[in-house]
Amino acid sequence: MSEDCYRLALPEMDSDFLWAGETSAELPGASCSFAVFLYAVIFCDFLVMSGIAAIYAGIGAGAPVAFLFMLLVLILFFNRNLYKIEVVQDFGKAWPQLVAAWVVAGVIAVGVKLMTQGDEAQIDYHSCLVAYAAGLGVVMGERLGMTLLFRFLVRRGVISHIVAVIGAPDLARRFSRELVNNRFGVRVVMIFDDQAAGSNAVDMLVAYEKSNRIDTIVITHPMDNSERLHALVQRLGSLPTNIRILPCDLAMKMKTRRYAPHGEIPGVQLVALSDRPIDEWGGVAKFLLDRGVALLALLFFGPLMLLCVAGIKLSSPGPVLFRQKRIGYKNEIFMVYKFRSMHMHACNTGKLTERNDARIFKFGHVMRKLSLDELPQIFNVLKGDMSLVGPRPHMPEARAAGHFYFDVVSAYALRHRVKPGITGWAQVCGWRGPTETVEQIEKRVAHDLFYIDNWSFGFDLLILIKTLFVGFAGKNAF
Repeated sequence: MSEDCYRLALPEMDSDFLWAGETSAELPGASCSFAVFLYAVIFCDFLVMSGIAAIYAGIGAGAPVAFLFMLLVLILFFNRNLYKIEVVQDFGKAWPQLVAAWVVAGVIAVGVKLMTQGDEAQIDYHSCLVAYAAGLGVVMGERLGMTLLFRFLVRRGVISHIVAVIGAPDLARRFSRELVNNRFGVRVVMIFDDQAAGSNAVDMLVAYEKSNRIDTIVITHPMDNSERLHALVQRLGSLPTNIRILPCDLAMKMKTRRYAPHGEIPGVQLVALSDRPIDEWGGVAKFLLDRGVALLALLFFGPLMLLCVAGIKLSSPGPVLFRQKRIGYKNEIFMVYKFRSMHMHACNTGKLTERNDARIFKFGHVMRKLSLDELPQIFNVLKGDMSLVGPRPHMPEARAAGHFYFDVVSAYALRHRVKPGITGWAQVCGWRGPTETVEQIEKRVAHDLFYIDNWSFGFDLLILIKTLFVGFAGKNAF
C-alpha cells in the first residue's frame, strides 16, 4: 500500500498525519452520530413535558389544556431550531428560544382555557404561576444537562460524525485542520490522495468503507475539474454514505447563520452530491421492523416450517437446509439459508432454476411454487445479513441471457447500498423468477433502485402487505 495515497489523519493534532498502519487511542471506536443524540433529546423533552402536563392537569388546568400546552411547546421547540445540533451544543443559544417558546405556549393555553370555560373557569392563579415557573426551570435544567452530556460524549468519542476525505491533499489537510476545533464530534479519520502518481486511492477508499463506518465522504477537488469529479462520483456513487464536495477554501471561511440540515456537517459549506439511502432514524425504524416481524413470523410460520422439514426428509435424502453464496450489503458475500428443494447432487451448481427443472424433487416443487423454501431466510434477517424488504440477493455468478448482471446493467452495484430482502418492490410488481432476457434483469434492477431512492418506513409496510397477497406465489415462482 503506497504511503503517497493513503494517509490516516488525526484531527486532534494541528498538523501531524500518521502513516497508514499506525494507530491512535484518540481515534473513535464504536460511536454514534450526533443525529442519534438529537433523537434522544426529543425523547427526553417529550418525557419531561408529559410529566409537566400531567402536573398542570392535576392542579386545575385540565387535561385538554395541559395537553395543548405540551404540544405547543414541542412544536415551538422545532420551530425555533431547538433541535438543531448547534443549539443543543450551546445552551447560550438555547435558553432564549426556550423561554420564548414557553411564554408563547403559556399565553395561548391560558387564552384557550378562558375562552372555552369563561366565568366557569376556576383557576388557582398562584399555584398555576408557581407551577408554570417551576416547569420552565425543570425544562431549562433538562436542556442544560443534555448540553453538558453532549459535550462530555463528544470529548470521549462516544458521539462522532466520521468523515473520510479524498482528493487534493493540500485542501484536504486544510479541511481536516478546520475541524480540529469542531465541537460537534466531526472527525476526519482518513485522507486519500488520488493525485499521487499511480494512485489507487478510490479503490482503497471503497475497501476501507466496507469494514469501517463512514458518515460522509468529502471530495476536495476544485469544481472546475469536472472530468476528475465525474469519475470520482461515478466510482463512489455505489457506497451507502453521504457524498459531498468541498469546492474551495472559501467554503471553510464563509460563516453562515443558517443551521446545518439534519445529518450534515455544521459550520462548513459543502455541496451535496448523494445521500445515504436510509438515515439514522430510518435505520432504527427498519431494524425494529425487521427484528419484530421476523420474530412474529418465526412463531407464526414455525409449524409450517416443521411440515417442510418433514416433507423434505420424506422426499429426498440429505440435509434439510442448504446455504448458498449471495451478494449482500456493500457487495459483501454472505450465506443465505433456504429449504433444500433439489436433489443433493444438483445443489450449488451455480445454474439458475428453470421451469420443470429435473433437479427439483416433487415436494421441492410445492415449496418453490408457494415460496416456502425462502422461509429460513427469517434467520438471515435475525442475524442481520438481510432485511425483510430490499432487493433480492443474487448469486455472484448469476447471468441474464448469458451475461453477468454486473456487465448487463451499469447501475447494478447501486442496489447493494441497502441490505437485501426476503421480498422487494420488484417481486411484488411481478419481476421475479428467471432472467432469460436482458430486459428482465434491467426491469428488476430499475425497480430495486426505485425502492432505494424512495425508501420510507411506509413503503416497507406497503411491500410487506402486497407480499401477503401477491408475493408468495405466481406464474414466475417455480
